[in-house]
Amino acid sequence: MLIREIAAGRMMEGEKLPPERDMAADLGIAVGTLRKALGDLERKGLLSRIQGSGNYVRSQPDVASVYSMFRLELLEGGGLPTARVLSVDRLAKPMDLPVFGSSGEA
Repeated sequence: MLIREIAAGRMMEGEKLPPERDMAADLGIAVGTLRKALGDLERKGLLSRIQGSGNYVRSQPDVASVYSMFRLELLEGGGLPTARVLSVDRLAKPMDLPVFGSSGEA
């Protein structure tokens, strides 16, 4: 879950995670299980764990995500980019396309 949140940009570099006990309770798992998962994220370079201070998100530009090929930002900054469909047109499939589906349109 955290990998997905970090990769999607919903958790920013330097953001502090909630206390481990709170996170474990919210997820319905044992604190030890959560600590193992956080340790794995630290090894992957996604978290910095500072004893006595907390867990912090680290920037990881290599994380594969739907936006990994682009640097997308909202004009007003922050948040996730969105898309708006401008048009959808049904056209006859070109004859040189490989055969797929049963419709003559694409």
